Amino acid sequence: KRNAYGPAAGERGKLCADLREREIQFQGPDTGAAFIAEPIQGAGGVIVPPANYWPLIREVCDKYGVLLIADEVVTGFGRSGSMFGSRLWGVKPDIMCLAKGITSGYIPLGATVVNRRIEAAFEKNANFTGAIMHGYTYSGHPVACAAALACLDIVVKEDLPANAAKMGDYMLDKLRPFVERFDTVGEVRGQGLMLALDLVADKSTREPIDPMSGYANQVAQIARDNGVMVRPVGTKIILSPPLVIQQPQVDAIVDALAEGLSKAQR
Repeated sequence: KRNAYGPAAGERGKLCADLREREIQFQGPDTGAAFIAEPIQGAGGVIVPPANYWPLIREVCDKYGVLLIADEVVTGFGRSGSMFGSRLWGVKPDIMCLAKGITSGYIPLGATVVNRRIEAAFEKNANFTGAIMHGYTYSGHPVACAAALACLDIVVKEDLPANAAKMGDYMLDKLRPFVERFDTVGEVRGQGLMLALDLVADKSTREPIDPMSGYANQVAQIARDNGVMVRPVGTKIILSPPLVIQQPQVDAIVDALAEGLSKAQR
């Protein structure tokens, strides 16, 4: 197995949080302003952390006065099966970075959101010399903001985070048998409608396929020929279906992937 720290997820979560604390102690708490990370690693392979990891990280940050920044660009607005990825573990970041899901990608828009404590620190500055100045010529673009309001209205009214959670669980259940069915699938994982398949050369060691072999691209191309677009990333196939997806579309994705894995040549 690639993970050398034992099979227990809780053990791994604590280990990683402890390492974060040790690094803060080593560098000095006064040298680190903030800790920033994605609640679920996206393009890196849809790495879902152990359930205790983020609560422990929150404790470490609070202990040493370090701000916690959640990069919710991918996980925000329902993709993770919750409105925001950090909410999955009951964690409240100090700052959140947002984009993509605000407008469903129809028009570019991003936002940085701070909590009341950070806001108050700026408000207390009597001379207002410490204002948060993020001013751009194109800031607050009215068309982008209108698109955001329309998209967020749909996300809330149709409860798309709940649909992402439900359909994500359904897709995981349909994909997990691939580990036994195909020699090249080492693991299937995901959270909400963020999913990934690890492609391996050896299941016993979980050695990944050669990313230069083109195998992942072959799988993706065959899936595309069958009407489904997936994302090949080195040794992984990443899936990010629309938040409005329903079971028939999930079944079509699973069938197209099965076709790709069956026909692709290593």
